[in-house]
Amino acid sequence: MSTIKITRAIPLPGSILLVVIENQTNGKSDAFLLAMPCEDALLLGYIESLEKTLSWPDDIQSGEGSEDVTFEIDEALFDRTKIWCTDVGISIEQLALAFIRFCACTDNHMALKEWFSPSRILAELNSTLDELQSVRAELLEIKRRFGLDKQEAFLAANANITNASTAKGGI
Repeated sequence: MSTIKITRAIPLPGSILLVVIENQTNGKSDAFLLAMPCEDALLLGYIESLEKTLSWPDDIQSGEGSEDVTFEIDEALFDRTKIWCTDVGISIEQLALAFIRFCACTDNHMALKEWFSPSRILAELNSTLDELQSVRAELLEIKRRFGLDKQEAFLAANANITNASTAKGGI
């Protein structure tokens, strides 16, 4: 019987699955990124069958044959990612290592092509823009409903009067 237990399985865009595993013998956790075979990969039974096929990754040893890897990353993105990793139960280093393992496996090249395809990125960008336009429309409706659209014009007009008075030595 395997000592590996899947503690979390999180589907990511591009048919990639983040799997957090725990070695129940020593209590260590690690993460894998896997190409999902289909959209319904998280159906009942898939995780159980996946648990039987996963093996514990070799421990990474610093020293001969190892490489230091440096990433340049926006500090705010790093902080958000670190918080997300903590919520998931892994370290940011484990996530980075899972990504490197995933990219190194030749079986995942098609998933990587899909992940980094300009059409997928453009589709996500268009989806985000659609959401932002929808939010903007909702905000404009709220401003109109409560008369805030007229308030901005009123404040702008008063700002001009206040500025003119101040320039003439008034107020």
